[in-house]
Amino acid sequence: MYINVFDTHVHTRDGRYLHFDVFTDSNDLAQARHYAQQFLKQNNIEEDNISQSSCAFCHSESSSPEVEQAIGQTGYYIFKMQGCQGMS
Repeated sequence: MYINVFDTHVHTRDGRYLHFDVFTDSNDLAQARHYAQQFLKQNNIEEDNISQSSCAFCHSESSSPEVEQAIGQTGYYIFKMQGCQGMS
């Protein structure tokens, strides 16, 4: 399965900066924003600003079985980077 990668940057209301990628099989920017907001809500994080200019389509790549399974179940997979330690 080929996936689309949306590079996402978030500033939270409590002043933190989060950086993560949204992996999905869709090329829909609005859908990627929705998935990012879902991820934040699941972790009880109130965003001040999701930088959608940075949550833009980045590239396509082959997915791992873990990513493919998550996309099949929920429609997306979050690849956590900066500031996302301990988040589910």
